[in-house]
Amino acid sequence: TPRRARECPRANPVAMEARDRWFHGIHAHSVPVPGASPLNKSGSAPGSSSDSRILALATPDDLVKLDLYGTLAEKHVGLTRRQVRLMYRDVRERTERVFAGLTPEQLRGKIESSLNPMDWGLGHIAHFYEFMILRLLAPGSEPVLPGHDVHALFDSFRAAHDDRWKPKEVVGSDPTLGEIRRYIADVTDRLVNLVGPDDDTRLDPVSTYLHVYGVVHEHWHVEDFIQTRHTLGYAQPNPLPSSPDPAVANVWGDTFEPPTFANIDRIGGRAAGAHSGFVSIPAGKYLLGATKDEPWVFDAERWAHEIDVPAFRIAKSATTNAEFAAFIAAGGYHKRELWSHEGWRWLSRNRSEQKSKGMSDEDAARAGLNSEAPRYWVRKVGEGGGFSKVVGGWHEYLFDAAPAPVRPDAPVLHVSWYEAEAYCALVGGRLPTEAEWEVAARTEPGNYGVVKGPRRRAYPWGDSPGPDPSRANLDGFRGNSVNVGSLPEGDSAWGCRQMLGNAWEWTSSAFLPYPGFQMDFPYRENSAPWFGYRKVCKGGCWATSAPIARAGYRHSFWPEMNAVYTGFRVAVDGAPGAIGKL
Repeated sequence: TPRRARECPRANPVAMEARDRWFHGIHAHSVPVPGASPLNKSGSAPGSSSDSRILALATPDDLVKLDLYGTLAEKHVGLTRRQVRLMYRDVRERTERVFAGLTPEQLRGKIESSLNPMDWGLGHIAHFYEFMILRLLAPGSEPVLPGHDVHALFDSFRAAHDDRWKPKEVVGSDPTLGEIRRYIADVTDRLVNLVGPDDDTRLDPVSTYLHVYGVVHEHWHVEDFIQTRHTLGYAQPNPLPSSPDPAVANVWGDTFEPPTFANIDRIGGRAAGAHSGFVSIPAGKYLLGATKDEPWVFDAERWAHEIDVPAFRIAKSATTNAEFAAFIAAGGYHKRELWSHEGWRWLSRNRSEQKSKGMSDEDAARAGLNSEAPRYWVRKVGEGGGFSKVVGGWHEYLFDAAPAPVRPDAPVLHVSWYEAEAYCALVGGRLPTEAEWEVAARTEPGNYGVVKGPRRRAYPWGDSPGPDPSRANLDGFRGNSVNVGSLPEGDSAWGCRQMLGNAWEWTSSAFLPYPGFQMDFPYRENSAPWFGYRKVCKGGCWATSAPIARAGYRHSFWPEMNAVYTGFRVAVDGAPGAIGKL
């Protein structure tokens, strides 16, 4: 058990190690800790932490002053030490589970534009913990991985994408998997030591925020690791926790009992099929963005602003595999009029690259160069029988398994924004805007349009309880998506199903800042570098960790991305009479 940190004086500014403030221009550590006490002649602070690797601690007031943009001063939620320690245990159990069973060679993998080497990802998580969290809370801490240029190796804004597979050639060193594992274990041990004892005393809001941000960052990568195993055709990771600890439901401390192999198939009711139809939502005013009283806010959610939303209709569920197979059968991939200029160019480039490389349809499907169906789909007419007849003989790859018949009532996944846009054009609809999606997920018919009225729901089903397997398919517990008619307990007040979990959902909205946007501290690059280039995705997928999943969370992907677990639901302008071909 990590030792409890004794009271420490504030750190000497000389001990602060800047994180590449010259490189990208928006990194956190741009000024020394203000008002810091000097270290003694030995270079350590009198009465410093019982952990000899930590020389001194910064106070919350020091850190607030260090944040030039003032975002730390907004923090107002302090969790108990027991809650924060559980968050560290919970996320690390997930990471270890996703890494289990892979060799060092598999963890390095092959260069692929949609992913990173898994061993690099583990080192990157450790680097984030060290330089975004540890060296703020405990400036002057001894290096955690001495002998390596960890910035050049693991900082995502210094290590160019393709260089991450050849660190020895580019950086001059290549830490072993054992060294990387010790790196992340050591930095986490130091951070948990800073949290203090496993009791119900509360951390201050600033320290709580920094610890939780580091944990959330690791959760992001857990989903990436699951996607990587799928993309590279590795075996599926064990979906269920090995720990008896409660599972963490959200970043403000709620938990739930994790499922087991004995009950996971019964939780949430039977696996229903389709959930067809549309709901009509009248015109109204909506408050898009976070308010300052919310318990957790990312920078892209700052700040709430009133907008007018015209009347619209939105599908009760995500588009299914059977519905998308009908798009294929109708010649959707060959009708130029359905595609935007950029979408047709993407599709044509895929066809050209597959031909120039002499790739089979199966190889192209696995590589994301699909031009006849979603990524991972291959057609096997006359094989398999059963459900495949409903969807035209289409099968799909899942991890290292042989292609299995596509499940007709599951959400279509691994479609790019361009494919989703083309499907909507064929059926006479469109993708919903980000605001429309949130109105359908977060408001109630009785109070929608009353901007100053009851608060919006944190989750489609309400503000509590947090996500659990009876309401949302998250956390990778089921190992795949479920049918779109499943999990009715998670419905929104308007009757839309699975707006949290199962599939990320494309919106038509570009990922742009809200009025009043200000970059997060300390992670300045969370959103700002991607504005204008990506499309907003909402809701989370089956591999997303529950602590990330909120109805107000703004995720984003490049429109051509199809390795991720993205799907979509259709929206239509106006009143029930204006439904095009739907």
